Amino acid sequence: MATFTGPEIVVENLSAKQLFNKLSDLNNLKEIMPSSIENFQSDETTCSFKMKGMPELNLELSEKTPFSKICLSASGSPVSFSLDCIITDCGEKCQARLEVNAELNMMMKMMVEKTINNFLSVLSDKMRSL
Repeated sequence: MATFTGPEIVVENLSAKQLFNKLSDLNNLKEIMPSSIENFQSDETTCSFKMKGMPELNLELSEKTPFSKICLSASGSPVSFSLDCIITDCGEKCQARLEVNAELNMMMKMMVEKTINNFLSVLSDKMRSL
């Protein structure tokens, strides 16, 4: 299992509950996606998109722990992975961290590490300003 961790960020304008509620509806993910994402489609519990150099990704909401954790799992992917958002309540604001956990061998990890880390950085930066 390979884990890629994005930066810990502070979301000044949203409480943990507000951020959790916003990100629990996958229609809202479009707001934090990098501009390089193509063919983004979503409903409340699923989304799909294409990143340059990667196959189309299909994610579905797989776990929600109220106001602290949201897990999206890959569906129909040759590689098993999840995108997790861990939220920490700080009163009027909150902290958040994104993680990708994937079943990758060392060679695959080295091939996708830069792309995944850049993806997590962009999502984190955009999430900071929600």
